[in-house]
Amino acid sequence: MSKLNFSKGKFSKFISSKGFYAALAVCLVGAGAATWLAVDRTMSDIQDNNAQILKQEDTLTAFPQIEEAETKKQDIPKQQTPSTSSSVSGSSSGQASTSSAAPAQSEQQEASQKLPTLAYSLPVSGDIIGVFSGEELVRNTTMNDWRTHNGVDITAEKGTEILAAADGTVAEITNDPLWGTVMVIDHLDGNQTIYCGLDNNLPVSVGDTVLVRQVIGKLGAIPSESEEKSHLHFAMKNDGAWVDPLDKIAKAS
Repeated sequence: MSKLNFSKGKFSKFISSKGFYAALAVCLVGAGAATWLAVDRTMSDIQDNNAQILKQEDTLTAFPQIEEAETKKQDIPKQQTPSTSSSVSGSSSGQASTSSAAPAQSEQQEASQKLPTLAYSLPVSGDIIGVFSGEELVRNTTMNDWRTHNGVDITAEKGTEILAAADGTVAEITNDPLWGTVMVIDHLDGNQTIYCGLDNNLPVSVGDTVLVRQVIGKLGAIPSESEEKSHLHFAMKNDGAWVDPLDKIAKAS
């Protein structure tokens, strides 16, 4: 009996010690199964949700923004291609403008041909001591510098009568600190003659008509060329550009 009791005691201890681990294993298995069931149910729910979303997307119209944009484009009127008749009419108008420009050019040419040919002469008799330099610089001994000389210098004594180089109209009379009294005469052929260094007392005024070799004044002084011999500075412009007056006078003679 004592042996049996001893065996029962050992068995009870074994059962009690091993039972703890068995119970622990059962719990772990149960927890794992529950976790797997929860994950499986969650995955099933996600798949079902995705399937419902895909079904809804199939029934809806995709990209409504593009449809709205296309609708707005339909409201924009299309450009109409110009018809052949309009292009032909345009070319006709171009031909008309060209044809209208042609008479204008011919009128200008006729007007230039109608300009009178004037006889030019030197405004005073004397020696040429300064020539037209064009764009070339020449030394000015009075101003002690280099500059262009836009006319010709003709020697004459103070008080000598100065004559109009051609028929024209007195356009301007000014008192210049460098050139003295200056007179500008307009001529019908488009030229202007300029007389620098006149005396202040003049027999003609702005607006007067003068004839070739008519007395327009007397010689005075030129402050900017006072170191030179007494002379008249005589210049000419054609269409606003300085030209050599001797060329015009040589052609006229």
